[in-house]
Order: sequence, then structure tokens, then C-alpha cells
Amino acid sequence: MKKNLLLVLLAVSFLFPLSITSAKAEAKDFFKQTTGVVLGVGVGPAIGGLRGLLKGWLWGKDATAEALGNKDGVPHQVIGFATGGVVGAAAGGVSGVLMGAYDGIKYGWDKPWTPENFSWAGSGLTDYDPFKWE
Repeated sequence: MKKNLLLVLLAVSFLFPLSITSAKAEAKDFFKQTTGVVLGVGVGPAIGGLRGLLKGWLWGKDATAEALGNKDGVPHQVIGFATGGVVGAAAGGVSGVLMGAYDGIKYGWDKPWTPENFSWAGSGLTDYDPFKWE
């Protein structure tokens, strides 16, 4: 009887710290993933909206200047900036906000605390596609 009790006590003393260690690791990962999603949804739309607004403005300006006949002409660029740029900025801003929330959910769980999680991936501020819905 004492031998069995000693074996059970020995097994529990060996297995209990292992189970606590694995539970702490899982809790840490769960906390990291959860905060990645929450902060990604909170911060991602602001960054995605700003980047989408800028990218949409540039896209609208270039599309309008090209439709007017000369993509590199100064008057065409000015008219494109004032007309198509505004429309592109509005569309890009709205799409960027939605894409920022989507990125926060998508990458917040799989890759928390990465630039993709906060819609900051890419080499520059306008290196962002707010219309890339997958």
C-alpha cells in the first residue's frame, strides 16, 4: 500500500510541473493571439484607412490623367488630383478601413504583433492595396 502511494506521489510530482508548464505556454499563446486580434481590429482600420486614402488618391489621379490623354502632363495631373483623386481617396479610405479590420482579424490570430496584423506591411506608405480582397 505504501509502495503504491509512493509511486502515485512520485508520478504526480513529476507530471504536475509538466502540465503547468504546458498550460502556461498555451495561455501565453492564447493571450498573444487574442490581443493581436483586438489591437489589430482597433489599430488596423486607422492605418489601413490612411494608407487606403493615399493610395486611392494616387490611383484616382493617375486614372483620370490617363483618361484625359496624357498621364504625365501637368494639367492632366492637376485635374486628376482635384477630381479623380478625391473620388479615389474616398473609395480607398473606406476600403482601407474595412481592409484594416479584416487584416486585424485574419493576421491577428495567425501572426499576431506583425506588420500585417496592423495593415503596415510593405516597404512604403503607399505600398498598400486597399482593394485586394482575397
